[in-house]
Amino acid sequence: MSFLLFNILGFAQNQNDIGKIQLAIFFNIDQQNKFEPEILEKIEGKLSQLLSNYAIASTSYNNGLLLEPNIIINGNDIVEGGMQNINVTNITLQLKIKQDQSNVLFTSFSKTLKGTGRTQELALNNAINSLSPSDPLLINFINSGTEKILKYYEENCTQIINKSSTLEKSGNYEESLALLLSIPESASCYKTAQNKSLSTYKNFQKMNCTALIMQAKISIAEKDFNSAFTILSDIENTSPCSSESISLIKNIEAKISAEDKKQWDLQLKMYNDAVSLEKNRINAIKEIAVAFYKSQKRTNNLIIVR
Repeated sequence: MSFLLFNILGFAQNQNDIGKIQLAIFFNIDQQNKFEPEILEKIEGKLSQLLSNYAIASTSYNNGLLLEPNIIINGNDIVEGGMQNINVTNITLQLKIKQDQSNVLFTSFSKTLKGTGRTQELALNNAINSLSPSDPLLINFINSGTEKILKYYEENCTQIINKSSTLEKSGNYEESLALLLSIPESASCYKTAQNKSLSTYKNFQKMNCTALIMQAKISIAEKDFNSAFTILSDIENTSPCSSESISLIKNIEAKISAEDKKQWDLQLKMYNDAVSLEKNRINAIKEIAVAFYKSQKRTNNLIIVR
């Protein structure tokens, strides 16, 4: 069984990327053992920049959509020079875009590259540098992958939402939310999925309200009132802990100093504002989705989409 590791050299990821098409750039363990981190980092940098040109987010975790680079060294020749010998390295760079959980291969790309240098490492580095983001074949690879990804979500939206409901009923709230948030904004069912995620989140909070109350009390005891308020604001009005949450908020209000009162009133206004409350919920859902995806390992079976 192949053991695959995500590249820890990656670009920073934030919640704002959720809703975009996201591809996790990763190298399998064989590639990590074979090549220096600087080489892998260079490839990832080029690919991340290419993705950003097409409004695609590169992530450091498996959200289901993967971009897998694979380097094959075809040969390294040493050419005698005047002062020193020159290495000529020929490589093949393979790229694949996959949907992980459903084991689907959307599209693939292969390019032969050549580089020269005083050492094989420098020659390999220069070969990778020769990859052009404006290469028509590379552009077609990204466009084809994007189209097939969107088609996949359009054709499978109902099944994805139904699966999220099944996961929720079995108590797997985090996975249910992560699955819903894997649907990109450009999919026609995105709004339906977002509304479903809000409903699932409310049920998730009901289940966890006792733990949230405990966390808030600890923060209050430590005089970390901002953290306590953030925790309490996650508790829904329909939650069994709602009355205790309101009581603790009033408790905090009585403890804060006059200089903090202005900021507190602003937070309280946001808490009572429906639009701000929904925005806070969506951000909390995104945090749950990111945390879930970062904890996942991948499978290795494959179905090709044509």
